Amino acid sequence: MTLKYARGPVSYLYRDVEKNGKTSRRKVKQVLWGDWIDMRDPVDATWTHVRYGKKPYLMKRAELQDERVLELIFLDIGQGDACILTEPGHHHPPRVMVIDAGIGRNTNGFLNWRFRDFDNSGQIHAAIVTHPDADHYRGFQPIFENRRLRIEHVYHSGLVERVGDDLLGPEQGGYLTDIVETDAQMRTLLSDPARRGRKLYPKLMQTALEADRIGPVTALTTAQAVQEDGRAWLPGFAPGDGGLITIEALGPVVEPDATGQPRLRAFGDKPTSRSMDDGKTKNGHSVLLRLDFNGFRVLFGGDLNTSAECFLMQHYGGVPVSTPLAATEAELAAIARPEIIAAAAERFGDDLMKTCHHGSSDVTEEFLQAAHPAAYVVSSGDEEGHVHPRPDLLGLLGKTGAGARPLILSTELLRSTRERERDDLRPALDRLNGRIETELAKGAAADAAALKEMRAAKRKLLDEMFRRNVGVYGAINLRTDGRDAVIAFRKEKAPAHRRWFYYEMRRDPESGGFRPVLGDGH
Repeated sequence: MTLKYARGPVSYLYRDVEKNGKTSRRKVKQVLWGDWIDMRDPVDATWTHVRYGKKPYLMKRAELQDERVLELIFLDIGQGDACILTEPGHHHPPRVMVIDAGIGRNTNGFLNWRFRDFDNSGQIHAAIVTHPDADHYRGFQPIFENRRLRIEHVYHSGLVERVGDDLLGPEQGGYLTDIVETDAQMRTLLSDPARRGRKLYPKLMQTALEADRIGPVTALTTAQAVQEDGRAWLPGFAPGDGGLITIEALGPVVEPDATGQPRLRAFGDKPTSRSMDDGKTKNGHSVLLRLDFNGFRVLFGGDLNTSAECFLMQHYGGVPVSTPLAATEAELAAIARPEIIAAAAERFGDDLMKTCHHGSSDVTEEFLQAAHPAAYVVSSGDEEGHVHPRPDLLGLLGKTGAGARPLILSTELLRSTRERERDDLRPALDRLNGRIETELAKGAAADAAALKEMRAAKRKLLDEMFRRNVGVYGAINLRTDGRDAVIAFRKEKAPAHRRWFYYEMRRDPESGGFRPVLGDGH
């Protein structure tokens, strides 16, 4: 067995087919750049036996490469965010990160599928919970409970919901002052059951703290990060760590008080509001990350809103920032100046952007001008009342994007069918339910071990039923070696050897940024 990777933008798996006494070698499956291939015995100088998953195929040796590329999968989990990041290079095992996990079990099901061929638990380097909104964090609950997975570190925004009048902790002078930075601080806060109550976010964090498979639970902010070259970095991904990618932490922006204690400013419903809005504040302090791989940059925008974006544009654009909830129209107008946008672009400029807040129109044009990506990913769902992505926002993305035809990819729009289970697995689920009901009917004589086994099988089956649609048809895949890039998604009705629709991106020699190759896609 020799691990190889498929060459880009797509490669093909073949089988020998006999018909009318003649054997012909035919394409039977299309694989995407960077897909893992188990290379077996060579056939000749041109062909080799391979396995893809657990099935045998033939493949052209020229369509295999040694280099693992950067892989981002933006899962279609309905309304919410979930991204699986696998770093490039030759780390063994590769460092995998989960940036948000949606609201249900879909991300957990996808991870079970991804690690299906691993004898031991799947290794996840980091779980990043960008902020305490259910459509970003609740999907981590089954992941943290999944005995197959080991998670080295859990990161969060520093704002922890709790029971009481102060949802996000006490506020003083327009600043939130109870910023939970360390694992020990989280344990202290949640040690009181009355502070947790029935709230799901504290329950999630408590699950992580109690699991022996999960490492420390800490904040990831501009203060609680690796400090290097005057910037904040995700631990292990600073320039000095020598890896192939860097990941900068651009938010939440901590503003220490006079004694050095961390604070996060309150945000109002609008930038000029004079009172704190809990929802705008926790969304506005999403963990904001920018990844850089050899000049290919990806911005993870969390659930930023207009109030937060105005502050970030001032902070990174070099505009003096007033105290919270006291901004004037004149101060806010400064972010529209070309030199301010250019200065902010040094930190927010990117080639692909995970659009803020699922395509909400609560954004600033200036922030999008500073980001100026050639491709956007919008994560939204069918059955929600927010009307995401908003039509005016889609127009604004096209207006502020880079190049003649910026790409706008939406998990909802790329999947023509609503999120649903696999019908072919329904009979197996019905049989399991019947067996569970029969066992439960025995009352005290029920076999507890058998019930535990059947319920585990049911959870696994449900994960697979829901994974099929969200992990295949609506998912948006990015693969890049830092020189070229491919953005792809699966066609719903196409033969296996033409399964991918994709766009290629190449570096523009004039701007230095990446641009889509114009055409109709593939």
